[in-house]
Amino acid sequence: MYKFNDEVIAEVARLLQVALLTGTDIVDNLRQLEVEPKDDVLFLTENYKNEAENRLNTMQDFLNNVKNVEEV
Repeated sequence: MYKFNDEVIAEVARLLQVALLTGTDIVDNLRQLEVEPKDDVLFLTENYKNEAENRLNTMQDFLNNVKNVEEV
């Protein structure tokens, strides 16, 4: 039996928030989640952490660009 590390639980909560804000299906976001076992605990993979950060930065850049266009 495995348990989620707190970081995984926080990421699931963040994915839910992103899905609500973007109007996307949470399932699509959860399918991208990558975890790896250490002892009897599941942790986020380093690859996933990097990819998730890149996705968030891309969304933030997009929102900043939209805001700048609307201000013009």
